Amino acid sequence: MAISTVSNISGYFNNIYEDALFVAREMNMMTQLVTNYSATGWMTRTISTYPTFTAASVSEGVDYANPTTFDKSTLATLTPGEIITQGIITDRRMETDPQDARRDLATEMGNAIATKIDKDVASSFSSFSTDVGPGAGTTNTLAKFAVGVSVLRNNLTPQPLYAVIHPYCWHDIFVELGQPASQKALLGDVANQALRDFFVGSWLNMQWFVSTNVPTSTTNATGAIFNSQAIAFDTRKAPMLEPERDASLRAWELNMSAGYAYGVRRSAFGVKYTGDITTPT
Repeated sequence: MAISTVSNISGYFNNIYEDALFVAREMNMMTQLVTNYSATGWMTRTISTYPTFTAASVSEGVDYANPTTFDKSTLATLTPGEIITQGIITDRRMETDPQDARRDLATEMGNAIATKIDKDVASSFSSFSTDVGPGAGTTNTLAKFAVGVSVLRNNLTPQPLYAVIHPYCWHDIFVELGQPASQKALLGDVANQALRDFFVGSWLNMQWFVSTNVPTSTTNATGAIFNSQAIAFDTRKAPMLEPERDASLRAWELNMSAGYAYGVRRSAFGVKYTGDITTPT
């Protein structure tokens, strides 16, 4: 007697699992720009730092006796948490159009996890103490980004530097690049290439990224200029999908979850950039 079992449709769930994890892991931008940690368990991570030493002049025959205490101090703490997204596929949906259900659900669940992670990590921008942006309702300019680079270099921030801003912030920069040469803050082939392609990824001593996942209000967005050491992302549970049969519903419930911590790691290595995001016309 032929008996239909879960194994007859398990292939669908394997594909959902693999596709969803691929989307969740590959679609994240912010996790690739920050310092990454990983651990087992859910204990808070404490990040410590050593003091900065300075050298002093000393005269001949003088016994120098003013040592700096070589001890650790807390730089930041990261507290992990969990996120989850859920989808339900009925038997009728799978029996009628299983391939579309698999693909659509896998993509959407993976994108949901990826977007949540990106927004969480980008929310750290608001915690930087220095804001170099033009402020609420004010047009974004290259000069303000140059201020940010100057502040970070003065703080001895190592390279590379990253600028992550809202697309409408970038539009203001694009418009500024097209002004008469006497007003341009950046001249030459890089500016010309930006005008041809609308976007150039590396110039003004930093790499540029555009994202809608930065913190926003009605008319303003908070981007940032930073080095990877400024922000940390601490993975505790990689994205995982678990199917669960709901017999009375005649459906499968799919739960995708992940666990991680995030936050500012070294504030001096990052500055926030608050600027206007009025829709361009």
